[in-house]
Amino acid sequence: MKTLTMALLGKGGVGKTVLSALIGRAYSDRGSRVLFVDADPARGLTSALGAIPVKTIGEAREEIISKARSAGNEKDRNELSESIDYLLMESLYESPAFSLITMGSTSSLGCFCPVNSLLRETIRAMAGNYDVIVIDAEAGIEQVNRQVVETVDYPIIVTDNSMRGASTALLIRDIIKRVPGMAPVETGVVFNRVESGAHGLVRVIEESGLAFYGTVGPDPEITAIDVKGEPLFSVCASAPSLSAVKGILSRIEMSA
Repeated sequence: MKTLTMALLGKGGVGKTVLSALIGRAYSDRGSRVLFVDADPARGLTSALGAIPVKTIGEAREEIISKARSAGNEKDRNELSESIDYLLMESLYESPAFSLITMGSTSSLGCFCPVNSLLRETIRAMAGNYDVIVIDAEAGIEQVNRQVVETVDYPIIVTDNSMRGASTALLIRDIIKRVPGMAPVETGVVFNRVESGAHGLVRVIEESGLAFYGTVGPDPEITAIDVKGEPLFSVCASAPSLSAVKGILSRIEMSA
């Protein structure tokens, strides 16, 4: 069975992290094996899930680059190759309900394209062990522009009831179309923390060729969880926000 990949995109402050957690929770409730990818350097999803990874992918990359720079002979290079899988497995946080890799950030200057390519290939192989991958992307369009999410089946653009949010959604749509090899099944929009999408904005979204997946209203339980600092994955099964997300996922799956 093919792994289903979703990425939550949109301007900052629209609630991508909360929706990422809720989508993962909805699939976990079905018994699916869920892998979260926290692609925001601020590590908001990692914190929201209450996860404490041993190492970020960025830190693993730094170690690999450091070892590569000091590898002076074939023996050193062979040892480096053998250590890469271990370094990346250290970056995998696992719990009974989900797994998580945190991208983090990097301070190494330069392209290091072979290392980046190796990381992508290894992460891709790791991801094949899961039914669903949920990516919480950085605010704005940077993650799409760098082709971090080029293999996503469903880019889900999160917005609020503002023309600025709708305009960002259209900009992300245009960039997705220009990214080589990125051919999602469908790109759609979710209005978050609103009772309903403003009629004029929903019309703008639909007329642009984007799917309108629905809305997720304000949820006092999510607010209470945030105030207490509890993991978002612990949200009650009957929470309105989780029910809304499950309905949205049903509509998305009908488009497949």
